[in-house]
Amino acid sequence: MICEAEGHLLVVRLRDPVTGVEALYPPGGGIEAGETPAITARRETLEETGLNVRVDRSVELVETYPFRWAGVLYDVTTHYFGGTLEEPFVRAVPKVIDAPYNLGASWVPVAEALDAMSVHQAIASATARVLDRVARAASTTL
Repeated sequence: MICEAEGHLLVVRLRDPVTGVEALYPPGGGIEAGETPAITARRETLEETGLNVRVDRSVELVETYPFRWAGVLYDVTTHYFGGTLEEPFVRAVPKVIDAPYNLGASWVPVAEALDAMSVHQAIASATARVLDRVARAASTTL
């Protein structure tokens, strides 16, 4: 889920359980039985951040790339969606109990978040493209 509000990007800080490396990521996770990618994006965002986000299915980017986690190299396919908060923007993000590797969610200025995500260039690039699509879609509806 790529959710931007007031110049900030919603991210989660995750620590790889094997390497101990910490990085910022957009909220997300695996599709469960019976879910669509959009439903998964909404559910995972709530689980990882405690925030309800409306999924914009018209802004979807599907990317496949290698991703190493916990010592295993995966060939992942990720559905990135644009999203908007369902409640007013507040800088403080609720504390959630999700997984031991989830160190918490936060709102980070967009440029800073994209820079921090560059450890995983495929994720940073996809996030930037979704943000661009959301901005272009918003400018055509004004």
